[in-house]
Amino acid sequence: MSVSIEEELADLRARVEKGEATETCRCRFNEYLYYLDGGYLDDLMELFASDARLELMNFPPGTGGDLFYTGREEIRKLYAEFAGEGARHHSANVSIVLSEDCDRAELIAYFQTTLEYALTGGVYELELKPTDGDWRISSMRISSTWGWSVPHVAPPFLKESFGAGTLREGRPPVIGSRSK
Repeated sequence: MSVSIEEELADLRARVEKGEATETCRCRFNEYLYYLDGGYLDDLMELFASDARLELMNFPPGTGGDLFYTGREEIRKLYAEFAGEGARHHSANVSIVLSEDCDRAELIAYFQTTLEYALTGGVYELELKPTDGDWRISSMRISSTWGWSVPHVAPPFLKESFGAGTLREGRPPVIGSRSK
């Protein structure tokens, strides 16, 4: 059975759309990490849908407490306390799965956070959706599942400016309508 050129083009267009959506979602997640560590609160909030849901499990790490926030304003209040405060977030094993209609993406990743005299880690679970012309975080669960404190003698150097020595003050490169 042969496939028409129209069917083949439609299939290729759908595959390109999925590839571009997947890469955009990966970029949104990386922007989240950069903006969080750099203290770029306004940029960070733009990554969330206006009605986004944020769930922090076992937060602060090791306490067993769970916190829930709905909407940018609630989420902003939380991040205003922590964004740019000397933590450094690292992710690994990022997996992104798009829905068949390309209208929703699920992202999961391990994370490690370096803090003063501590190292913590866990799992990010995000749902992203195209909203207001861009992919935005519609829900995020951050589960802190491990960590330890370290004895200290000399102070850590995590208070160095996040963007020190970088080309764009630690901001990721952004192409298109969101570029600065």
